[in-house]
Amino acid sequence: MFKLRQRRFIYITMLLSLVLSLAGASLAAAQSPDAASSPDDLPGGGWYTGVQLQNVGTAGANFTITAYSSTSTATFTKASSAPIPQNGSQTFLPADMNIGGAAFQGSAVVSSDQALNSIVNITNRAISVGTVSYGIAGGLAAAQYQGVNKPATTLSFPLVKRNHFGKTTTFSIQNAGSVAATATATFTVGGGVFKFTTPAIEPNRMFILNPSAAGVPSGNGVSLGSLTVSSSQLLAGTVTEHDSTESGVTLALALQATRGFTQGDYDVKTFAPIIKSEFFNRFTGLQVQNVSSGPVDMTVTYKGGGGTCVGQTFTSKATAVPAGASHTFVHLTSDATNPMPKGCLASATVEATGNVVGVVNEAFVPAFISSGGNGGRQELTAYSCAAAKSATAKLSAPLYKEKSFNKGTGLQVQNVGAAAATNVVATFVSPAGSFTTKPQTIPAGGAFTFTELFKHPELFTTPIPATISGANGVFGVVVTADQSIVAIANESPYPFTAPAIQQDKNNYEAFNQ
Repeated sequence: MFKLRQRRFIYITMLLSLVLSLAGASLAAAQSPDAASSPDDLPGGGWYTGVQLQNVGTAGANFTITAYSSTSTATFTKASSAPIPQNGSQTFLPADMNIGGAAFQGSAVVSSDQALNSIVNITNRAISVGTVSYGIAGGLAAAQYQGVNKPATTLSFPLVKRNHFGKTTTFSIQNAGSVAATATATFTVGGGVFKFTTPAIEPNRMFILNPSAAGVPSGNGVSLGSLTVSSSQLLAGTVTEHDSTESGVTLALALQATRGFTQGDYDVKTFAPIIKSEFFNRFTGLQVQNVSSGPVDMTVTYKGGGGTCVGQTFTSKATAVPAGASHTFVHLTSDATNPMPKGCLASATVEATGNVVGVVNEAFVPAFISSGGNGGRQELTAYSCAAAKSATAKLSAPLYKEKSFNKGTGLQVQNVGAAAATNVVATFVSPAGSFTTKPQTIPAGGAFTFTELFKHPELFTTPIPATISGANGVFGVVVTADQSIVAIANESPYPFTAPAIQQDKNNYEAFNQ
């Protein structure tokens, strides 16, 4: 997890769980200080992170990254060698942060003279950059998550699992305050409440929290729920969902990640730009947590945007969801509560009688995997829903890829305003230059996807070159509109129809400004 701070005392807090291996280092599992009593940590080895910083300020950004070990008192500092240009972005792998050659796990603080946003990618896929090697042979897991730009004393996580159909959630909690403090975790699972108080967490450092620590039961159905973490100090946090145990020698695991929600995310209305009902064999689950003080009713309105449901509207409801608890809306045609047809791509709006937050998980349909689809390998991803009060007419996405090292991105922009947006303009900035689209139109409640832009010169005033690739294909993006918008970035192995490599899909939320 990550805490990011401006020197102007404007706080932008981000989360980062760093578990990496450098050349010559042993491959180490993600272990908490009490690993012997915490069997639900990220299994296996080879985990490492990449950090993408985007400058959303008014001039070039100078910065310093300080990494803090969670298993010792060690710290590591890296200062910028050159400013990040306005709207541009820069990627940092572990070696770029001066962490050294030993296995490391911890958190970090980035201070800057400009406003920054960040995305963190965690993976175990084997790569080599110069003389440094990362990952583990056969590792295919990957996940991305958004940094938190405002820490809070209470964090909410809509989804908890402990070996629920082989999946477990692990939570990384960072002290974003000024003095050491404990944090109290309250798990609401299956109608029961399970509590755990962490040891004192030093400022800027993190603690790995597992459902097992609070006595949450293990198994299908009995471990599914939600989590609230509170402290006297400001907190930042992230959750990873992973296999409950090591999966084979090569650890070809699937991984999902999102950040924790703060009070700034609480609202009676929240938006999910990407919902799939067996769309190209992919489906989603929408997990909505009640973060108010009493029971709430929830209504989900789906607006079809692609596939078999273009222009159609559907609804789902849940009633009397208890305070702190979650309700799951599953988008499989075999689920009687799913109102959408097979092959539907939609966006969703959740409205409730009290404040809620939500996450969306996406996976291949189980029957597709069991019949040998995708080589029998699951690919998972997740993202956080966007509160209505956070929607603005401008947003930024720190990491967008066009034919970049066998990766490509789709940026799905949802119009959450009351009328059609007729002036949606996106600017893509990379080492190859700056490229701005012509104004696009998105109907109210609908969405537009920017992807494979080198194939669509008609969208741009100056087209992205068809030869774009590698580092030149890594962009920071800024989108403006004449209505309120939110967006999700979805990264996949490329080419999309015949990937050159295998790896999880990755989702993260764009930053509203």
